Amino acid sequence: MKKSLISRGSSVRFSVMVIVLSILSLYFFHMSALAYTWTTEHVDSQKYFELMGDHSLVVDSSDNPHIAYGGNHLYYASYNGTSWAIQTVDSNWGVGRYTSLVLDSSGNPHISYYDTTNGDLKYAYYDGTVWNIETVDSTGDVGQYTSIALDSSGNPHISYYDTSNKDLKYAYHDGTAWNIGTVDSTGTVGQYTSLVLDASDYPHISYYDYSNRDLKYAYHDGT
Repeated sequence: MKKSLISRGSSVRFSVMVIVLSILSLYFFHMSALAYTWTTEHVDSQKYFELMGDHSLVVDSSDNPHIAYGGNHLYYASYNGTSWAIQTVDSNWGVGRYTSLVLDSSGNPHISYYDTTNGDLKYAYYDGTVWNIETVDSTGDVGQYTSIALDSSGNPHISYYDTSNKDLKYAYHDGTAWNIGTVDSTGTVGQYTSLVLDASDYPHISYYDYSNRDLKYAYHDGT
């Protein structure tokens, strides 16, 4: 009987020790995961950044970063694995805020952004040779809080805020022309947009309802 109790006591102690060691292993694994080293670097400087809005970052198929940003002009920075290349995409004054960047299947950048000077939504893309710049919407003060996505044909879709009417708007290019519409006009809505296209190329947009302090979601089902 005594030996049986001793055996059971040893078994309990061993089980407790295993549990404790497991907990400690998980703790130290978690701490080591948090202790990895961050690398920071200066990409660009000596620009007018006081009015910078949202800048946009994506990585290409080689995991190299690309950044769209601005304030006084629209800039694009790309890293080739060795060094950064900085380009002035749109040299007009007061453009480059509220940027959103996406890369197409060839790795070429497409950028939606706000023209502060004229209150317009603009779009720039690189075709592999030159930059092409278009004014998408110039009706009133439009183009803040942009978000861009490309469909399966490589055509751009953009969600954005209409400051004049305080509405959420959406624009897409069908391969020939831009199509523009108002998605939500109930109250003050449409800031902080985020756009994604589903497998059928239908748009889904999350955005802020300022009037009710709510997060909202809109989608088009093709009908």
